[in-house]
Order: sequence, then structure tokens, then C-alpha cells
Amino acid sequence: MRSSPDAAMSTVRLTAGTTAIAVGVVTFWLSRVVESGFVHGFFQGATVALMVAGAYLVGAALWHRRSRGQTEDDRHWLPSRDGAGEAPGAGGREPR
Repeated sequence: MRSSPDAAMSTVRLTAGTTAIAVGVVTFWLSRVVESGFVHGFFQGATVALMVAGAYLVGAALWHRRSRGQTEDDRHWLPSRDGAGEAPGAGGREPR
């Protein structure tokens, strides 16, 4: 079975996001080892950047997997559209 390009991209995003978070944990540990100076600040900045990028990539991959296979109309439910396809009075009651 061949996977679609969208499914492959979702897998790449999930792998890249998980890797970015793991590298972010390593840079956090390195920022705790180095006491002060430019290198300490560099590791702290890298930690924040990698964690944010990793969270975005994982979220994008999971969002794609959740919404795959749904049509545009099914994606969001609105209470105002309940029974939108029914004719008035089809349920046995007339609108007030």
C-alpha cells in the first residue's frame, strides 16, 4: 500500500518534532552544566527555540492525522446547522 504525500509529511513532522524536543532537552541539560557566559545563554535560547518548534511540528502532525478523511463541511460542528437539511415541520412540530 502506498502512502499519500500528506501522510508521509505528517510522519516527517512528527519525527522532526519529537527529535527537536529531544534535542531541546539535551540543550536544557547543557545550559545547567555551563554556569554563565555566552554559551549558557546560547543553550537557554536553543532550548526555548527547539521546544517551541518541536511542539509546533508535533501539533501539526497530530492535527493532520485527526482531520484526515473528513470533508470540509464535517470538520466543524455548529449548533445553528443542526437539522439544516430538514424541511420545516419535518419533525412533526412547526417553528414558533
